[in-house]
Amino acid sequence: MKEKLRKHIFQLTLLMTACLIVGFVILKIVQCYFFLYPYISVFFFLLGSISIFSMLNATTKENRKYFNAFMIIKMIKLFSILILLILYAMFVKENIISFLFTFFAYYLVYSIFEAYISMKLNKNENEISQK
Repeated sequence: MKEKLRKHIFQLTLLMTACLIVGFVILKIVQCYFFLYPYISVFFFLLGSISIFSMLNATTKENRKYFNAFMIIKMIKLFSILILLILYAMFVKENIISFLFTFFAYYLVYSIFEAYISMKLNKNENEISQK
């Protein structure tokens, strides 16, 4: 499990670093850079790390418990994202449109990555259970 965790965290690190660099360049070119931009990567990295750890732990359980854990993880992520967006809109208000578009782009990339990891974990568990 530790090997899988390291592998997926490393992949997440590479993805968030690439997003950070590409996003920085794009935001500088269109002159919409905002000072909290790097923290979006940090937020999704932390969210992803917790999610990967939780999914790896859940794959060791029976299917029903895995499904319950997966749904709880999804709800926690959804609420944490909503809370962050509301707090930003209420307190910072700087470049809110740029922030929302950037946050949505990160969320889209992160969701694709999360689906990829989830499919890989399920595939590995199915192969192990069939043996």
